Amino acid sequence: MNFFNKKQSGLTLIEALVSTAIVGIGFIAIFQMVNFSVQSINTSGERTKANYLVSMIAEDIIGYKDTIYGANTQDQQIVYDDDGKPRILKDDGTFVDDVNGTPIRKFAEHLAQDGWEAGASDATSTSICAARAGGLDDVKTLYEGSGGDFTVFNNAPQNKQEKWKNIIGGDRYLQCRSDRDIKTVKVFKLCRWGGDCIANDNVYDEGLYMGRIQINLNNGKKRKFLYFQADYIIKKE
Repeated sequence: MNFFNKKQSGLTLIEALVSTAIVGIGFIAIFQMVNFSVQSINTSGERTKANYLVSMIAEDIIGYKDTIYGANTQDQQIVYDDDGKPRILKDDGTFVDDVNGTPIRKFAEHLAQDGWEAGASDATSTSICAARAGGLDDVKTLYEGSGGDFTVFNNAPQNKQEKWKNIIGGDRYLQCRSDRDIKTVKVFKLCRWGGDCIANDNVYDEGLYMGRIQINLNNGKKRKFLYFQADYIIKKE
């Protein structure tokens, strides 16, 4: 028995080190795969949320395309002429074409003129990424805003823009990693009759308004665009 035991050799120190190195390399590869999987799941979730949010904004614009920006429909009588342009009818039977000095514009017309960008209306912020929320006690409802500063307006377009600011203006719903993660809403007017619009011979309306929503994710590396018809004005023959 002693003779056979002497013939059985164990692991040398070099063999043990090589085995440990092989096992360590395998664990490193597994950890890297786990980290990549977590990042992929997070990116996929952000892109899914971005799809829902851009659809929500497009539905807001389309659903309220006939509302007047800055005008209270409960206090002011809004009428539309034969060309589909809104005007305010006063008590004496006369018409006015402005609201406190601002020309009357439908929702799409306002966005075509001024556009909208997350963070642009926040004069206290130098970045489009709002400050991150603190503890659970600091989390407010959507209509309280990130700091309880949700402003209620007397018209739908301004209230919609306030909602957009509280939803995608910070990183409560979408992670905002840098100023490259921009969120913008733009509307372009197309027509074939000349004027302040983009010339297009295929448009026979007075004006065709095309909306574009852009949301950048992951430090601007992932971009989500949505193009849609925001509004149109039929040309009177």
